[in-house]
Amino acid sequence: MPPSTPDQPDDEAARRRFIDDLVARGEVAPRGADPMPPGTTHEVVEERDGVILSVRRRRFSTS
Repeated sequence: MPPSTPDQPDDEAARRRFIDDLVARGEVAPRGADPMPPGTTHEVVEERDGVILSVRRRRFSTS
């Protein structure tokens, strides 16, 4: 199988779904949130027109 690249449609759909799921569970904090709110594990890295395009893990959740 050839290596996947970020511009493949399946990769884009998976990335979008991952971010949407994090948002739905309340696990994404705004960029620069310090301290991060309870229950958040990721912070926004890139956002355009109110749509989160990229997140970064800042901590892990044990629950």
